[in-house]
Amino acid sequence: MGRPILCVGTYGKNPYHIDKLGRNVYCIEELCYLFVQNAFLLDEESFGDELFDWIATECSLDRLADDLRKMRARKCSVAALAGTLLDYVGYNTKAEIDKVEAILRENAGMDDYQKRLSRADFLMRNGRYSMAFKEYEYLLNNDPDIDRKLRARIEHNEGVMYARLFLFERAEKMFMQAYEHGRDHESYIQYLAAVRMRLSSKDYVAFIADNEDAYEASLELEKRMNEAEDHYSASDEKHALGTIAVYKAEGKMHEYYEKVGETTQGLKIEYRNLIKDKIGSK
Repeated sequence: MGRPILCVGTYGKNPYHIDKLGRNVYCIEELCYLFVQNAFLLDEESFGDELFDWIATECSLDRLADDLRKMRARKCSVAALAGTLLDYVGYNTKAEIDKVEAILRENAGMDDYQKRLSRADFLMRNGRYSMAFKEYEYLLNNDPDIDRKLRARIEHNEGVMYARLFLFERAEKMFMQAYEHGRDHESYIQYLAAVRMRLSSKDYVAFIADNEDAYEASLELEKRMNEAEDHYSASDEKHALGTIAVYKAEGKMHEYYEKVGETTQGLKIEYRNLIKDKIGSK
């Protein structure tokens, strides 16, 4: 059993909209949860009059709002503001609060470019692809003197996101650009993987035959694919599909449809979580 949590304040009639997350919150605990889960996105703009007014008016936490206003007037750090808010509410553990403050202190020592890069990497790791694309594109388009290796890293990450969204043709393009700029072998391997996923087996073999430079890399890719297949064969997902096939073969249609429904629902939830932030067409 988890620790009991005593809620503070009132449940707001009007939500507070967090622009950077595209989310509405109705109580102070929801706000704390999202701040902790998205600490990399917090900055000076996250603590403004609109937030303080909402805390006072909708959550009935006048003292907290006043403390935060005074801290901002004294030009206290974002880490201090976030720590005060989280400590006051008591929703999060001390370890979580310490981690948020550490992240924000580290961010404070970065320039705007470094902050955006860290923010983009954080968003990508957490499946927030739409927002990550926007940050990466800002970095690529607003620094004409960007280091080639950094450009390659960003392009590689964009390729990864496109591949996870099954947009393999776009993934190919980004992985190849990453390879051309950084000459990183891994980007070339991922480029071939995207090609392999897009083409039929016959067309992929023809592609490799026409590209002598791709032969050695293709052998490494096939080794990885075989290892992935072995891993999948031992997975719960593979076992579930095998069970479904057995039910159908044995004519156990009630069990068959029930298992299909469970599996399909799980896949739907996983896919929705993966693409909850839509990416616009490019």
